[in-house]
Amino acid sequence: MPSSPSTGPSVYTPGWLNRYDLLVHRISCPLVWGCPSHDLVDQYRHNVARRHLDVGPGTGTLLLRAGLAPHTQIHLLDKHLHPLEMASHALAAHAPLKHTQDALKPWALDNETFRSVGMSLVVHALDGDDVRDKVLPVEEAHRVLEPGGRFFGSTIMSRGDQVRPWPQARALMGFYNSRGIFNNRGDDADAWTDLLRSRFARVHVRVRGCVVLWEATK
Repeated sequence: MPSSPSTGPSVYTPGWLNRYDLLVHRISCPLVWGCPSHDLVDQYRHNVARRHLDVGPGTGTLLLRAGLAPHTQIHLLDKHLHPLEMASHALAAHAPLKHTQDALKPWALDNETFRSVGMSLVVHALDGDDVRDKVLPVEEAHRVLEPGGRFFGSTIMSRGDQVRPWPQARALMGFYNSRGIFNNRGDDADAWTDLLRSRFARVHVRVRGCVVLWEATK
C-alpha cells in the first residue's frame, strides 16, 4: 500500500510506519487487494541484484524478507525521511545509502550504475491523473540501469482487462483516493504495460486481484 516518495507527509509518520507491515502486508494485500505478500517477496528474491536501488522502500521489509546476499549494495530513494530511516535501520547489515528524492523528479543518480531497481506499491500513490503522468520513474529506472538490468515492482490498479478488484478493494481504494493517500483512479494496467514496453527490451506483467506485478529488462 502507500509507500510513496510523493504523497502527503502526514501518512509517513513513525506511528503509521510501525503498523505498516501488519496493515499492508498481512491484511490489505491478501484480503483486500487480492495479492498475497509472498508474491511481492518472491519478486524481490528473484530480481534483486548485486547493486540495487529501491524506490519507496516502506519499512524495508520486502528487501529484508527476500534474503539478500551478503555483499548486496543497497540504495534507498524516498522523498520522506521516516521511511528512509526505518528501512535503513532494518537493512543496517548492508549499510544502505539513502537518497532523499522525489520519484517524480529527475533522480540525482549516475547513468547505468544499478543492476536492479525495485518499486513496490508506489505508483498508485504518486501524483497524476493516470499512469502517463507517472512515466518519469520508468524513464529514470531505464537510465540508471546497466544494460541487461531489471526494473521490477508492483502497484494497485483501478482498471485494466485483467484487473479484478473485489468490492472491499473498490471501497478502500475510493476512501484512500478521497484522502489523497492514493492517486490511482485513472491508473490502467494495460496503459502501464504499454509504457514499460515502449522503453524496455523485455517486459513480463502479471495481475493478482488488482495488483500488477512487472519485470522489465533493459
